[in-house]
Parts: sequence; C-alpha cells; structure tokens
Amino acid sequence: MSQNHETSKSDLNLDNKKKKTYLEILGDTILPNHLLIAVLISVGVSLGGYNIGLFLFPSIASDNMVASYSLLLGISGSVLALVICSILFKAKRVLIEEETSSESMKQVFEDLQLNPVEELRLIESDPITKKELEELGVLNSFRALGGEQKK
Repeated sequence: MSQNHETSKSDLNLDNKKKKTYLEILGDTILPNHLLIAVLISVGVSLGGYNIGLFLFPSIASDNMVASYSLLLGISGSVLALVICSILFKAKRVLIEEETSSESMKQVFEDLQLNPVEELRLIESDPITKKELEELGVLNSFRALGGEQKK
C-alpha cells in the first residue's frame, strides 16, 4: 500500500516538472529561462563585437573612426545574436483556426462589450470595410448578429 502512495508522489513530481510557466511579453509567449539566455547571448555578442572593434580597429582605421567602427561591429553583433536566438528558441505559440460563426462572433462582442447593431451600422456606412468583410465572407455573420440584436 505504501508503494502506491510513493508512486503517486513520483507521478505528481513528474507532472510538476512538465508544467512550465510562460511569460507574455509584447503579445508573445516565452519561457523565462529562454528569455534570460537570449538576453545574455545578445549582450555578450553585442558587447563582444564592440570590444573586439576597440581592440582591432586602432591598427586599421584612423583614431577618430575607431569608436564608430566598433559601434558598427557591436550592432552587427546584435543582428548575429538575433539570428542565433531565433535558431535556438522556436516559437511557443499555438494558433487555432476555426470557422467564424454567428455564435462565436456573439461571444467576441460580449467579451469586448460592443453593441453589434452599432458595429453593423458603422460597417454598412464604410464602403471599404464593407467590401473587405464581404471578401472575407463574414459580413453575413455580422448582419445576422446585428439583426438578431434588433429584435
């Protein structure tokens, strides 16, 4: 009986290890340790490029251009760090596409606390928006939702 208890504890520990805490920064979802590593890589490569420039350029360039060339090498290091981090850390977001329906639009309007009748009136009065929504095939859903709210 005690073995079952121990097994359940180990199962809980495994479940806790699998659960990851994500952060949302500027609308993107990331792991905190990936953010820390990315910042360290970016700072290290950028400052490394700048310091290498300060070391190498005095023998190649004139004295008044050493700081500028070093800064340029540091900026190049930032771009290199961006490429490295984008290769190391893949996107964590999951996009789910679903068919737009009147029910889902009704839920969105409720969540955003918008009046569907007012939104439909604004759409109908703007020919560009009306045309875009017709091309996307969602104008009829707007009309159905707006007509439903008028009743």
